[in-house]
Amino acid sequence: MKIQRKKKRKIQFYREAAMDDEALNLKSFLKWATELGISYSPSTSTTPSPDSCMGYSLFVSSFPEAGGRGLAAARDIKKGELILRVPKGVLMTSQCLMRNDEALSIAVKKHPSLCCTQILAVALLNEVNKGKSSRWWPYLKQFPRSYDTLADFGKIEIQALQIDDAIWAAQKASQKAEGEWKEASALMHELKLKPQLLALKAWLWASGSISSRTMHIPWDEAGCFCPVGDFFNYVAPGEETSNSEDQVTGEPFSLQEDSMLKSVTELAAAHRLIDAGFEEDVSSYCFYARRNYRKGEQVMLKLFLPFLYFFFLRLYGMELINLYGSFR
Repeated sequence: MKIQRKKKRKIQFYREAAMDDEALNLKSFLKWATELGISYSPSTSTTPSPDSCMGYSLFVSSFPEAGGRGLAAARDIKKGELILRVPKGVLMTSQCLMRNDEALSIAVKKHPSLCCTQILAVALLNEVNKGKSSRWWPYLKQFPRSYDTLADFGKIEIQALQIDDAIWAAQKASQKAEGEWKEASALMHELKLKPQLLALKAWLWASGSISSRTMHIPWDEAGCFCPVGDFFNYVAPGEETSNSEDQVTGEPFSLQEDSMLKSVTELAAAHRLIDAGFEEDVSSYCFYARRNYRKGEQVMLKLFLPFLYFFFLRLYGMELINLYGSFR
């Protein structure tokens, strides 16, 4: 019994130590993000905190039943408000990674057959390979250590799916990931990545990061990693419901809308087709409140139908033959 109690105390100690490290890493990351210009809505007169780019509108919180770690409203937020802005220079793309690393740029040019997502995966692993010397290190430490995409499924997990189409999709995703890894292996060896980063497991991690964390940008089909912006969790169309959907102060939203939306610009923001996207006029990735949120509520991004198809195709490695047909 004494041995068991000691073992439990030891496990508890390591858990608490890990939580402390995670909290310190997050604090360091938010300070790093603030120094690089990531900010909440610039329209407020509130003086920003030097340690956090989100203090006025958002804060990081845990939502165990709705995506895990996410962003919560630090105050009541109205529909259409700009709640986060990430400058273009802070977006992590294959283009910017190659621009800042001549060796990577030269090596990639020798492999023109690689697709944009393969290049971004290699660039990401190359950045991890640099460790603390990487400009992106505070951000990279926020990435999950593993993902649960179909490409990560082992043989036992694939067979457990039971449904033939699901098994086929998982096998296809696994084969696709392994094939892309083999195609990129020569480039990774040229970059002299550490042995563990040359392994298929590392490639699956990089691919999973791209599939689940990148956001759309018009100049690169692989997308971009968006620090802080990728803390938002997603909700599928029609799933997000809340009493604050149309109401924050107890007044019908139609009345709030009249007083809140006093210009054409504000009206357009409130009814935009998406709640996040890159805006050329401010050279930033901008995030808007899709609806009203009460203080403490999780602020989520919506997956709209056209994007929803391609999100899951990328995430699970399927191929689309007919948008209105079957996934085969």
